Amino acid sequence: MGSDASKIHVPKEPGKAPGSRAPNGPAEAGRRRFLTVLLGAGSALIGAMLAVPGAQYVLDPLLRVTGQKGRWIRVSKLEALAEDQPVSVPVVGEQVDAWTRADQVRLGLVWLRRKGDQVVALNAECPHLGCKVGYDPDKKHFACPCHDSAFSTDGERKGGPAPRSMDPLDVRVVEGQVEVRFVRFRAQVKERIEIG
Repeated sequence: MGSDASKIHVPKEPGKAPGSRAPNGPAEAGRRRFLTVLLGAGSALIGAMLAVPGAQYVLDPLLRVTGQKGRWIRVSKLEALAEDQPVSVPVVGEQVDAWTRADQVRLGLVWLRRKGDQVVALNAECPHLGCKVGYDPDKKHFACPCHDSAFSTDGERKGGPAPRSMDPLDVRVVEGQVEVRFVRFRAQVKERIEIG
């Protein structure tokens, strides 16, 4: 047993591995402190560089100013509209939805009809459930194919489950071009409530 005990090496300083060197005084300690500070500052800089775009991504929809719900969109030439029959026209524009933005997207459909120098525009979504309202030239009225709601050529409710008449839209003519302030309305309610 005495011979085995002499083979065990016990370090002179607790916590020091055999063969390790002691620091070369204050110069070695200063270098280590500098490297620690440099590593911490570099990590903080990288963290900040990653946090800024992440915060912008999350906060962007909240910081956007939306203002008015509808916007003016050019939909047709005035000369293309007839007085005797409504014309179905797609509304194409920019769609912004939270983080995404797309150009030249079909936003909806409107019915346009001339009345002298005036233009009447009706949203083609049925106020009942939002189905697309069509025009029946034989009966000279609008009809919803889903649940048999019927509307006059002026958009007045004639029958069916629709809670109100078709939704009129603001129209203006600028240099021979018809522009519509396109908005959507809440379905299934009697009141006309804009939703976007």
